[in-house]
Amino acid sequence: MKKRMAQKIMAMLLVAGMLGGCGQTDAGNNTGEETVQKSEEAGNGALENSGEKESAATEGEMVELEFLFGDPNRTEIFSRIVEDFNNSQGEVHVTFNATGTNHLEELMTRLATNDVPDITSQLQGYELASYVEAGYIKDISQEPYLQYIRDTELDTVTIDGGVYGIPMDTQAWGVFYNKKLFEQAGIEKIPETVSELEDCVNKLNAAGITPFAAGYGTEWTIGQFLGYGVSAILTPKAVELGDNYKKGNWTFNLPGIDTAFQVLDLVADNTQERPFDTDVSGQYAVFAKEEAAMMLQGNWSILQVRELNPNIQMGMFPLPISEEKEELVFPKQYGFVINVLAATDENPRKAEAINQFMEFFLDPANGGGYYYNEIGVPTANAKAEPKLDEASEILQEYLKEGKTVFTYYAYEPAGFDAESWKVTVQYLNGGTKDHEQLIEDFNEAFDKYADALN
Repeated sequence: MKKRMAQKIMAMLLVAGMLGGCGQTDAGNNTGEETVQKSEEAGNGALENSGEKESAATEGEMVELEFLFGDPNRTEIFSRIVEDFNNSQGEVHVTFNATGTNHLEELMTRLATNDVPDITSQLQGYELASYVEAGYIKDISQEPYLQYIRDTELDTVTIDGGVYGIPMDTQAWGVFYNKKLFEQAGIEKIPETVSELEDCVNKLNAAGITPFAAGYGTEWTIGQFLGYGVSAILTPKAVELGDNYKKGNWTFNLPGIDTAFQVLDLVADNTQERPFDTDVSGQYAVFAKEEAAMMLQGNWSILQVRELNPNIQMGMFPLPISEEKEELVFPKQYGFVINVLAATDENPRKAEAINQFMEFFLDPANGGGYYYNEIGVPTANAKAEPKLDEASEILQEYLKEGKTVFTYYAYEPAGFDAESWKVTVQYLNGGTKDHEQLIEDFNEAFDKYADALN
């Protein structure tokens, strides 16, 4: 079991990638055999050696915790919450360690060297299962702070009856649109089918309005198309196949995928000039400055766009990939997940301190409660009543009606994510619009990492 985890860690280090555009990593590199050896040693020794860290406070001393944090889009707000918690009492101090865009690589390196943090983030789905199998993540199903989280929101953090993560809010992918520019172009309703999306693009072009803001200089903004564009096709099939999928019996040549790739072409053909010269920050800026009418992104982008243009009139709708309106759904996952390391149970005072921090953060009456209002998106917290941004209105309705699908990111093998970005970018740069070759390239990339599912 530990050896399989070491192999997975090696695969992820070679092509490291975070879930969700809310902090996807760039590809990482490592030397190989040394990493495997270190990760095997970590799997056997992390729990035993955790007590040697300075944070293992004795009775009467302040308890030190480290939060290894992995979401660039939420770094500022979380750092404020941690600071507020530290200032609210004198028994526990949390060190906030933001890893930026290299979170998984940093986490795996830390585990491989037995330098284990106390709290981390962003592990869910099949990726989380690898860490749970290796014994790194704590089962929090009996912890008191879980009372704040709706039972219906625990899907991708529940493994064999245990709960190994705290989902904070719903992360959904779709199309942001500028209501004013839509009106200027004579677009009276949001598109619900591919042909309606094409009509929308044509009207915008006719009005002299750039249809899509793009930031392809940051690969994941378009490289994640399988997740935010095709999950409605891929996820149900992966779930249906079950163990056969985990054995690598899979192809992307599925009904409807050719139409989905037509949408990929439509978007890529209708962006601002030189989209590969613009990174994700530039994409936000183009949309916020109202230089383009639409933007393919996740709802974590609300914060970034509002910072640039607080008064922009924007909404968000699911990306159509079919001519059947009833097939229109929002791909979703949990936008932010907190994971507690199993090693913390070696120190009862540390485990108690983590409970104290979680209580502060999850209770909307405490200092951390403003998190839910500021992000402006639907939350997994059963006791919070956040003020939703107008961009979340359609998503909220789709959530109520169950018109969502878990993103394919939660089911793909470790290492495949970043590899699929490269395949997508190479396809767009090639300009061939050869969907058969694209499917073949995706299949080859999947086969390369399929062993990580076992």
